[in-house]
Amino acid sequence: MCGRYFLYYDKDFIIDAFNIVNEFDYEDRFNIAPSQDVLAIVKGSSGNRAGYMKWGLIPKWANDPKIGNKLINARSETIEEKPSFKESFYQKRCLIPASGFYEWVKEGNKKQPYQFTLEDNEPFAFAGIWSRWNQGPAGAGAEKITCSILTKESNSFMGTYHHRMPVMLRREKGELWLDRGTDKDILLALLSENNPELSAEPVTRDLNTR
Repeated sequence: MCGRYFLYYDKDFIIDAFNIVNEFDYEDRFNIAPSQDVLAIVKGSSGNRAGYMKWGLIPKWANDPKIGNKLINARSETIEEKPSFKESFYQKRCLIPASGFYEWVKEGNKKQPYQFTLEDNEPFAFAGIWSRWNQGPAGAGAEKITCSILTKESNSFMGTYHHRMPVMLRREKGELWLDRGTDKDILLALLSENNPELSAEPVTRDLNTR
C-alpha cells in the first residue's frame, strides 16, 4: 500500500521532468498524508498541467464523500473490475510526483517506519487516477477533485518490508500513462512490469504524529 510519502524536488525540476505548461503553487513536503491536497499532473489540451487534488478518491456516483477515506489506494490487479476505479482508469489518469514513500515494518513489539527512494534518485511519479465529485442533487454543491494511488504486489526488494508497494513511473512511462490514446493493454503492462531499484532507510517513529 502507500499511506504516506514525501516530495522535495525543486519546483523548476518538477516542471522540466514532467513537461508542465502551467503555473502552480509549490512547497517541499516531507510527510504527505491521506485526505490532504496533493500535487497531481493531468494531460491538458496544451500539455501537462499540474494542480492539487484531495488524496482519497470519491467516485462521482458516491452519496457520501467519506468513502474517500477508504479509497486512498487502488489495487492495479483489479483496476478494471472495481466500480469505484474502473471509469477513472479509462478516462481520468494522473501522475502524483514523489521523492519517496514511507512504510511501517514490525520490528519486535514496535513498528519502525522506513523511507523508500529510487536508488538512482531519478524523478518519478506514482500512477494515479482521479475523479470529479459534486455534492448535493444534480451537482448543486461544492465540487471536489480527488485521487487515488495505484498499488501492486511488491518486488523482491520491497517484499522484505511489505507485501504491497505503489506503482512508480519514470518520466517516459508517465507520459504513456497520461496519454488518453494509450492502448489499454499498454496501460496494464505499465502497472505490472514496473520493478524499480529501491533503497530503504529507517526514519523517526514520530512520523505519524507530524
